[in-house]
Amino acid sequence: MPRRLLPAVAALVLAAPAFAQSTPQIRPGLWEMTLSGMPQKQNVCFTPEMVKDMKNLSQQKAPDSDCKSSGESVSGNTRTFNVSCTKPNKYDAKISVTVNAPDNFTMTQNYTVDRGGKSQSGTMSIAYRRVGECPAK
Repeated sequence: MPRRLLPAVAALVLAAPAFAQSTPQIRPGLWEMTLSGMPQKQNVCFTPEMVKDMKNLSQQKAPDSDCKSSGESVSGNTRTFNVSCTKPNKYDAKISVTVNAPDNFTMTQNYTVDRGGKSQSGTMSIAYRRVGECPAK
């Protein structure tokens, strides 16, 4: 995955379980993420706590990040919200999450990231599908 997309993908991974809970609720387990236009897939484990305790999860973030979410709205099975960060890079996004079923949701974001004095804007979509249980630790 290109380095320039890592901040945007990191924000999506952190935000996904926090805002994906809609009708229907997503299930905990191992989820496969597919970024539009990218051949590789990544897996992420969503624990039962992650999919049920939305308020606490929305406050979790990477140690060097100050990302905050705001402006959440719900329409049917779609939640829309904004994410803003100033570190490690300036990042702003409008994110929409649509839960299609307990084992399938999509996320789209329109983002702007400023890093090293250079700004980049774009749209990114990620499809999530549950592929099984999380591996035992």
